[in-house]
Amino acid sequence: MPEPSSQEHIYGLNKWSDLGYSTIDMLYLRPVRWFHRNIVERLRGPSYPYFHRKFGPVKTIDECEIQDQICFYEAEMAYLREKRVDTMIVEILHDRLTRCVAYEGRIDALDKCAKEKDALFESHANWYQKYGEMGVPHSCIDAYMKQKHLMIWMRRHPEVDLKGWATERDYERRTKDYIKSIPMPMEIR
Repeated sequence: MPEPSSQEHIYGLNKWSDLGYSTIDMLYLRPVRWFHRNIVERLRGPSYPYFHRKFGPVKTIDECEIQDQICFYEAEMAYLREKRVDTMIVEILHDRLTRCVAYEGRIDALDKCAKEKDALFESHANWYQKYGEMGVPHSCIDAYMKQKHLMIWMRRHPEVDLKGWATERDYERRTKDYIKSIPMPMEIR
């Protein structure tokens, strides 16, 4: 159902309302329209799409001075913006994988959608490594501390595969072996 539009004046029904509307239009609306067309639109400059907006460099939380609340706020806002962007990237990659699987079919998707699956797995592992398991009310300070503790733990345990590529490859191999073991139906003669 379409949205109701504003009531427009229909000229010719009542001469007094015609006079009122033409007076209002002449005194108030025409100068505003003229000013908007000739001044505002010329001074505005070229339109700039919001999704290409460039944000200036902001100090991270570890570069801020101890009592600099403005720097803390800017670092927090930059962290939240980065988190939203990273979350959208994971969602886009998930949509790509879902579309590929729907197009190729469940069995053929193991081979034909490997690039999309690896990109999603890598992106999701990076997202989880940066933002996962911090609880709901967290800040950039919590993320910085998590990053610091993770780097210390990785230095102490270099042999551990944090992203789980070995487990993922093993799962893929077992899935392919299972699919090969399914007996195919006989041809209809």
